[in-house]
Amino acid sequence: MEEKKERTIEKARDYFHKYWYRKTSLSDLINEIGISKPTFYNYFKNKEELFKMVMVNTYNEFQYEFNQRARKSTSAMEKLDIFVRTYSWFLDTYPLYRDLYKPGNDLLPRWLKSRISKDLFAEGLATIRSIIEQGLEEGIFRRNLDITASSLMIYQLITLLLSNDPNDFRKNNGPEYKIDIDTLIKMLGEGLIVKE
Repeated sequence: MEEKKERTIEKARDYFHKYWYRKTSLSDLINEIGISKPTFYNYFKNKEELFKMVMVNTYNEFQYEFNQRARKSTSAMEKLDIFVRTYSWFLDTYPLYRDLYKPGNDLLPRWLKSRISKDLFAEGLATIRSIIEQGLEEGIFRRNLDITASSLMIYQLITLLLSNDPNDFRKNNGPEYKIDIDTLIKMLGEGLIVKE
């Protein structure tokens, strides 16, 4: 039964990526997955609960990818660089996360109140905190950093900046906005690194 539930989550993830959460009807989703309504309700309370499970599985892809890439890092600054680039890759690969931040989306407030969202946030925050602590141990980050405040600000900056599409705010026929990852990493590093 657990294997069938996992396949359901995987198929739902593909479907949500294709049609987004708001445009997905539960009936169409169930038909696409190829299960009966009773089976669906045996696994999930509703579409939103399935969505949350999809979000957890998707976020696990980010964590796995980051951990694989970070194993080869030689410094905290390199690990921070890997975190930013992996998060950018993650959002490009799994645009479902960006759907949460679309203007007018009523799903974001509900998602932010969920225990799952809070757990994922805490996990990401802990990762950034460990990078800052490593940088302090290496002597490359400023000693007077407030680790808790810095971790929160850096994590929020990375996730919110990369998760939101700045083009949602551009004027008609205005130039397209693009977040430059190298500039973001440079700005983060300048705030953390010891000045010589």
